Amino acid sequence: MAILTPSNVALSPRPLVDLNPGRLHEKILIAQENYADYPFLTTALPTGHAETTDFRTAIQSAQKLANYLRQDLGYEQGDVVAIQSPNCTSYIVSLLGVFLAGLTVTNVNPLYTAAETRRQLKDSQARCLIGSTIFSEMMEEAVEGTQVDQVIAISVTDFFKPVTRGALNFLLRKVKKLDRAFEGSHRTLNDILAKAPKPDPTAFDYVADLDPQRDTIYQYSGGTTGVSKGVRLTENGLMSNIAQFAGACPTLLTTPNQSMLLALPVYHVFGMLASVIAITNGGHLVLIPNPRPLTNMKAAFKKFQPDIFPGVNTLFEKLLEEDWFQESGKCIKTTISGAAALHDQTAKSWMQATGSNIVEGYGMTEATTLIAVRDHSVSKSPGSAGTPLPGTEVRILHNDAVTTATDTVGEILISGPQVMQGYLGRDQETQNAYHGEWFKTGDMGRFDARGELHIVDRCKDMVLVSGFNVFPNEIDGILSTCPGVGEAASAGIRVSSGGEELHAFVVKQDENLTAESVMAHCRSELTGYKVPRRVHFIEELPKNPIGKILRRKLQDYC
Repeated sequence: MAILTPSNVALSPRPLVDLNPGRLHEKILIAQENYADYPFLTTALPTGHAETTDFRTAIQSAQKLANYLRQDLGYEQGDVVAIQSPNCTSYIVSLLGVFLAGLTVTNVNPLYTAAETRRQLKDSQARCLIGSTIFSEMMEEAVEGTQVDQVIAISVTDFFKPVTRGALNFLLRKVKKLDRAFEGSHRTLNDILAKAPKPDPTAFDYVADLDPQRDTIYQYSGGTTGVSKGVRLTENGLMSNIAQFAGACPTLLTTPNQSMLLALPVYHVFGMLASVIAITNGGHLVLIPNPRPLTNMKAAFKKFQPDIFPGVNTLFEKLLEEDWFQESGKCIKTTISGAAALHDQTAKSWMQATGSNIVEGYGMTEATTLIAVRDHSVSKSPGSAGTPLPGTEVRILHNDAVTTATDTVGEILISGPQVMQGYLGRDQETQNAYHGEWFKTGDMGRFDARGELHIVDRCKDMVLVSGFNVFPNEIDGILSTCPGVGEAASAGIRVSSGGEELHAFVVKQDENLTAESVMAHCRSELTGYKVPRRVHFIEELPKNPIGKILRRKLQDYC
């Protein structure tokens, strides 16, 4: 393998930083002791109803669930528990319960159909499904023909006081028809917790004997480039990623008792990491079950005044258009951006509107969550994804050579403790994902003169136009600055000649916007071969639940 390297850069196959991330069960039990009476989890409903649970109660509940899974059901290391729910207190309690039981968790997208859910349950060989009663009918169908031998029903109202819970359940079930009791064989979480004895913390000593390199999470990739695959993540990878983030942004994690409003779904790696981070610093998680429409968050912002707000580029853009947010957003001290590239103009507008700094993360499921971080208050490189996290090494694969040379564009390679063990049951795909000992991210990127990483685009999104490489991310950035454009994305579209054309897909902000004006704007900013050949006006860009644009679905509009 050819190696290209500047004289002042030394390449090594594995990171040498000792992160000493600690054990997850220890962090949970320490949080229970140190922050016992502090607020930990709040479920905040669009109606304005909210219920807060302290650390002691939440973690004792997780311990009771862990005992039920281990002792009553007899599950052992290697057994898989699936969780399928919108954000709520019961989700986090269930997640921590599975961790404390030393089992493997697989998070299931709550928007999945029965067929999609069944596929993941089968692929992960899940034995237990912890699912929200909002999806009872779907789950009853999904578990048929799987290895699931226990369903535990949870609800967004579980931890509300009985009188309030009764009123909310009536509203959800009888009035809005959004929820119903699970009719198949099951137990409810509240029933399990009510009948369980007070847990003995020493009962969890067995977790200390488990290998931190064991499969702890089967996190299914978003499926934006094909069939969703189970990514095998470890406890050590999760804890290392948090330790790496702490090393890159120390004040964020060392300041205790900050409140974080979490509209991102917990089932996504970004949301899950944010949830576990709260354990390490006594953070207060304000959980939003459904952030759409955005006014669903209005009452929570006003009541809880969150210090930290994780989000994605499209969410930030939409919130900036909301009149109520102009005042409510000023409470935010730190914004965390991830899951998709943050446009510089969006970042600038957001920081001006909120007074908040933005910490932007670049990552992927196969790296647990994060690879690099950009602190916008420090970084001087427009469009940068920041610098690699401590203990993470990043290289560029260019013409089969591995390099860190400035401005050399190629596929981004990574190495670090947070990198996955492999794809579940897919040995060949795991092997294909590596270049020697380096994991291939599928992203095209480069290093600038400051050593900051820039993401050019996904390898599979690159469009070949007249022999030139065109990266849709660059075109998207130009489209977003066109007057009258609300949202926009570009993609390569196959044409009858067998080649590709670059097309633009635009959501209008101004109804008078024309294709000609969009094309003229692009011609003023881009060289000829990068200008889209056609402009399609559509009502909404196709996105996954966390807000990432699904380019492969744009061709459906042609």
